[in-house]
Amino acid sequence: MIKRTKVQSDLRSFILVVIAVASMAGILLDSILQVSQIILLIGAVIALACTILCWQDSKMRYTSLISLWLLLGAWRYAISSPIGDPTSISAFISARKLDIQGTVADDPKLLKSSRRLLVIVNAISFNNGTTWQDAHGQIEVELLGAPLDNPYGPNYGDTIEMQGQLQPPFPDHSPEVLASMSFPSYNVTGSAGNPIISSILKLRLFLASVIEQSLPQPEAALLIAILLSLQTPVMQPLIQAFTSTGTAHLIAPSGFKITILAGIVYSSTNLFSKRRHKQLTPLLPAQKREGHWRQWIVTSLVILCILVYSILSGAGPAAQRACIMGIILALAPRFGRIYNIYTAMAMAVLIMCLSDPFVMWNTGFQLSTIGTLGIVVLTPLLLRAFRSFENVLFIAFISETIAVTLAAEIATLPIFASTFQQVSLIAAPANVLTVPLLNALIALGLALCITGAILPPIGIFFGVITWPLLWYIKSVVTLFASIPLAFLTLGQFDTRLAWSYYGVLILILILIKQWWPEKFQAHRPNVASKPQSLYTNLKQAILENNHEEGERAALSFPQRSLPVLRYAAAMIVILALGSAIAAAPANEGLSITLLNVGPIGKPAQGEAILIRTVDGKTALIDGGPDATSLGEELDSRLPFWQRSIDTVILTSPRQDHLVGAQDVISRFQVSQALDAGMLHPNTGYALWKHTINTRNIPYSQVREGSFIQAGSQASIQVLWPHTLHKGTGEEYDNALILRLVTPSFNMLLLGTAALSSYALSGLLSTIDPTYLKANIVQIVGEVSKSFPLELTHVLALASPSLLVVTPSALSSKQNKSSSTSILLPSQMITGPWQVIQTAQAGSITINSSAIGWNVTSE
Repeated sequence: MIKRTKVQSDLRSFILVVIAVASMAGILLDSILQVSQIILLIGAVIALACTILCWQDSKMRYTSLISLWLLLGAWRYAISSPIGDPTSISAFISARKLDIQGTVADDPKLLKSSRRLLVIVNAISFNNGTTWQDAHGQIEVELLGAPLDNPYGPNYGDTIEMQGQLQPPFPDHSPEVLASMSFPSYNVTGSAGNPIISSILKLRLFLASVIEQSLPQPEAALLIAILLSLQTPVMQPLIQAFTSTGTAHLIAPSGFKITILAGIVYSSTNLFSKRRHKQLTPLLPAQKREGHWRQWIVTSLVILCILVYSILSGAGPAAQRACIMGIILALAPRFGRIYNIYTAMAMAVLIMCLSDPFVMWNTGFQLSTIGTLGIVVLTPLLLRAFRSFENVLFIAFISETIAVTLAAEIATLPIFASTFQQVSLIAAPANVLTVPLLNALIALGLALCITGAILPPIGIFFGVITWPLLWYIKSVVTLFASIPLAFLTLGQFDTRLAWSYYGVLILILILIKQWWPEKFQAHRPNVASKPQSLYTNLKQAILENNHEEGERAALSFPQRSLPVLRYAAAMIVILALGSAIAAAPANEGLSITLLNVGPIGKPAQGEAILIRTVDGKTALIDGGPDATSLGEELDSRLPFWQRSIDTVILTSPRQDHLVGAQDVISRFQVSQALDAGMLHPNTGYALWKHTINTRNIPYSQVREGSFIQAGSQASIQVLWPHTLHKGTGEEYDNALILRLVTPSFNMLLLGTAALSSYALSGLLSTIDPTYLKANIVQIVGEVSKSFPLELTHVLALASPSLLVVTPSALSSKQNKSSSTSILLPSQMITGPWQVIQTAQAGSITINSSAIGWNVTSE
């Protein structure tokens, strides 16, 4: 009888867990059996009636309750399933073109050179929008162009009309996505999103741009991924390294980050409490009421920060689960309840599954939920192996990190194997060397964002402090990923094997619980002798049923380890800065670098020219077609603390000049931006002008005769255009022609104008030939386009020693054939000058000083 009462008490304590499991089982079963909605609803009504009628019989009550939630879960899946639904968007996948009306449901996902939108479909049309018919479901849409913040492109909440061919979902789609559309024509017609969420998502992009302005790449992309869980195109090459080393949770939404943030907020709200030390005298009723309201203010602030940060980090399934559990954790002490992590997780899972039954098939949801459950259940068992090291400061901290990492890996092994087809063998040491810095990175990242948004130079200062830590994490992860046998590559993982794995794991835990129940009790650490980890403090407080200490432990930094991290970070910063400054070479002369800015994996194309003068001035002429490669080139050549460029010049509004330049004026502090203007602005040029205006960058349109000072010993003369020419080829005809002038060296930059007969004829007729004299001439060539005859006349007047040919953007066909050679007229090849094509030579640097000049290639 006593045993039966105990079982009933345990069941009542975990009834929410049972309900959550039952509803998930119902969703899973209906995805296999496809039972009718009507039958499931009738069964749920019958189960509800049985629950009410048999309430006094505990066995029947629990049986009916489980059946009720099993049927409700199945019914929830049935009404969401597209199978057999004639108005589901998946029913219209065909070769026909159609029009779609919908609403952008999430922030765009940034890819290498495109943006992917999640669109909720409202209606479709097969006659160019004349008549519309109902349709519903979610589709993914891929659009060209991937700037971080594009006010002219579709963003969250925008209503959009698209025309294109509906296709099956992309290979990496989420379960709720029913179809896809690639590069359709579209038109933004309005906005229908939640204004609060829209504002927070805009804040997310703004904070990402602040980070990019304060840090070089790829460290900026890494901090954006850590702090905001936003993976920019620059981050793409590093994602595989984080996955292979088992540290992907650092750059993905996670409950650990939300808890850290809540801890920062909780710690900073001590000013609300006047009782910083233990009270020795009883409190008056008015003082108790005042303290009660202060606690509610602190709790409300923590909850608000959790909600905002969850949206800032993308509001994915992992962030949603952590958000719900974090709110429950913050509220439990206020209502005098004990925080039970199993009940909190069950509540989070139940809310998410009933809101969207397809979330069960989401990899982020699976990893987050099962990983957290594995940490809670398995960590106490694994910590038993390290009991003898509990009084050793650093070894205890390391052993606990290893235990938590192994617990998460054991719990999520089949999910990783089936999703990524690989298993990391070095996750434990990689996490030991990186995870302890996560607290400091989030704190420094928040300081960088707040100060950088108010006063950019202070943000750059925090960027200088944060850079060594980011560089260290990037280096550790990439180094471990390059180790032979760092991970095992698997083939297709059988789902039945995964179920068998979890069945055996549960059986082992049941046996341990039955035979050695004391091993499930978290070993209480020696508080005075070792730093407390977030997990151990929380688990210890839960086991001791201590409400206030539970909240304080869960929402605070490891107090004794924090000074160690501070001193270590300060030492790293001092050594890194000192070494970098000491190793930075002084500018001994003028250097002009023609950068190799082609997209990764494709032939070199586009042009970007970096000029650095003797007195430290920098100028960038054009930016190439790929922001990622330009960022890598610039950040590898400029000191990591330099976040400014004096002059950015756009010679032509062509995309192979504009994309990289747009990224530079977004990320760097630019003293002035120059171009020739455009009579008929395209979307890219409009975005360029919008960014200049938004960032208050001094801007000028230059003409023939303009003079640009580039330091005390160098200047740039504008030789063309005289006026803007109206015509179909204005991107060529109105391109800037520049001449770099120093006391001992001249360089003529014909650029894209070298392909325009109109521009070259105007140059020959309006410019004194002495202004064309140059040691080096640079031109842009197209693989499929011949140069005009006037170019040979200009070269004859310039009499250069070197002719440098940079390629324009290649067509998709040329990219596939890797064709980059530009055919030059025989008189240009046989002229009295050397010819270098950067498509073959790569980046080349021209160094000039008082004793002469030379060219080096990379």
